[in-house]
Amino acid sequence: MSQSSDFKAFLRDKVNLNQSRLNLLSKRVAAIENFLSHDEVFGEYVTEVIPQGSYGHGTIIKPVGNRDFDADVLVPMDAVEGWNPSDYVQKLYEAFGRSAFYKSMRSRKKRCVTIDYVGDFHVDVVPFVNRYGTEYVANRNTDQFEPAAPDEFTEWLEGKNRITNGNLVKVVRLLKYLRDHKTRFAIPSVTLTAALAHQVSETARIIDPDAYRDVPNTLRTLSAALSAQLAGYPNAAPRIIDPGTGRNLADRWQSHNYQTFRARFDSYARKVAQACDDPDYGKAVKIWQDLFGPNFGVVDRSTSLTAAAPTKSLVPPSEHFLDRDFNIPEALDPGYHFETVGYIVPGKGFRDGPLPRRGDRVGKHRSLRFRIEKSNIPEPYDLYWKVRNYGEEAERADSLRGEIRKDGGARSWSETTSYTGYHYVEAMIVKDGTCVARSRQNVIVS
Repeated sequence: MSQSSDFKAFLRDKVNLNQSRLNLLSKRVAAIENFLSHDEVFGEYVTEVIPQGSYGHGTIIKPVGNRDFDADVLVPMDAVEGWNPSDYVQKLYEAFGRSAFYKSMRSRKKRCVTIDYVGDFHVDVVPFVNRYGTEYVANRNTDQFEPAAPDEFTEWLEGKNRITNGNLVKVVRLLKYLRDHKTRFAIPSVTLTAALAHQVSETARIIDPDAYRDVPNTLRTLSAALSAQLAGYPNAAPRIIDPGTGRNLADRWQSHNYQTFRARFDSYARKVAQACDDPDYGKAVKIWQDLFGPNFGVVDRSTSLTAAAPTKSLVPPSEHFLDRDFNIPEALDPGYHFETVGYIVPGKGFRDGPLPRRGDRVGKHRSLRFRIEKSNIPEPYDLYWKVRNYGEEAERADSLRGEIRKDGGARSWSETTSYTGYHYVEAMIVKDGTCVARSRQNVIVS
């Protein structure tokens, strides 16, 4: 075992929301989308709903004990002539009341209608209104539109997560677990997420190539950076800016809650560094257990054996690798960078735009185009594309794929979403016969 594998097991067995519950949530959200798109009122304005918050960001975790968990979804729609701001939530509430299934499950809040699947989870359905090119949520209590940019926050977070090789969202989950299960320090999830994401930088990766190498190193890098920032603010929290709206997310933090968090987090950051530095694996595990509890480093045998069962999903016969199948070695250059970004091709009634704004999520039967952006790599070079599917649907259809194709000069790649699951499209840049940079766009189909 290693510290990295211990964290992988701990996340899988204790922290992450069970895949079966995520699958059920996706089905419930799809049912809500289908209902609204066929409603006698909202059917004229709504074609899809978009996961947001912890659900859309990939930072949702198991709830404590028998508590339920919540998921947020946006209902994108253009402003309706004659509707006041308070009408959007009220009429959405009335729409669910027209359903024999949803009528007894609905309740109204200021900005959303909550659908409660008692004993498991509830879904907050939020009207997301476009007025003259600006987007708002509607406050039923004040009868006011409030500027909102949750999709910009999601896009920003996705970019930060890429820099950390996907480890940022895992660190957020770990600290939410610590908040909920052990210390119960008070900090809103969005504030914690933004506070950590603001510490992510390309500079840290250049200074220390191992800064975001795996989960424990990323936890160390971000904890140290956040602790150092908070040290300069003993009484009140520093500004934690929402990159979409410019609002200060630290305003949600009461002063005494901030001071408690600051003191405890400094202690946690020191323990994280101590565990990462300790050459004695056994001693390091004990430090992690002191931080996360006795379940850390203890493998759930039933879960791990199931997860380890061989399936075609691991390495399908069709999967290609540059070194093995194209005789192209890899020597990634830290000075080179680019991004692979997927875009939803415009379709009637559906929101188009970049996948990162949607938390990389998209429905089935949508057309996507992938492009190379923000590249500092000088021509000439060759570009290769790899498409990899995962999940039961793709496996049953014998379409796990994994082939690599050389770009014909368009510097783009087109795909259609056919199977639910977590997939990716990866671009690899080959210069002078060597792969010097790669970038992956995740595609979550539900």
